[in-house]
Amino acid sequence: MPRVSRKEADQHREDVLNAASRLFLEHGIDGVSVPAVMAEAGLTHGGFYGHFKSKEALVAEACLRAFEDRRSIYEGIEQRNGGNRKAARTEFINRYISRAHRDAIGLGCPTAAMCGDMARENPKGQIRAAFATGLTAMVERLTDLLSAKKKAAARADALAQISMLVGAVVLSRSTKGSPISEEIMQAARSALLKE
Repeated sequence: MPRVSRKEADQHREDVLNAASRLFLEHGIDGVSVPAVMAEAGLTHGGFYGHFKSKEALVAEACLRAFEDRRSIYEGIEQRNGGNRKAARTEFINRYISRAHRDAIGLGCPTAAMCGDMARENPKGQIRAAFATGLTAMVERLTDLLSAKKKAAARADALAQISMLVGAVVLSRSTKGSPISEEIMQAARSALLKE
């Protein structure tokens, strides 16, 4: 079998990370096997260990990739709203707590998709560390958008709002198909958007 070039190997690694990121969000860590990830990337299972030391290493990198990929949702949102922070915040909240986000688990926020998995991960392991790193970066990027308060108060305010955003999506996903799913989203949007 011919060897692949460095460029092809790098592209294969990217393909695996992209597939893993989506699959882990959609099906959970335990719901996806290494062969399934490799098949989704269009590769054979045998090539996995040429790219990653273990499934744990793949999950950690895929988690960070998911956070990085989703940052485009809020990057530049204030500029797209003509510099109006209030309008940008409203757009972000309405997009985050929406049927589209609730229903597209594999394409949505990794925080809402992976919370349950992370609660069962080793607190000292690389997967939990990757999730905490991604979440911390998300909080840092969203603090100015979500809170008009100063310094430490702004961070605490943003953390509370992010907690409500994530909680609303997690609960609405958990009750999808029942009227309470829509009620949860509406209640959270109303609470966050009232001034």
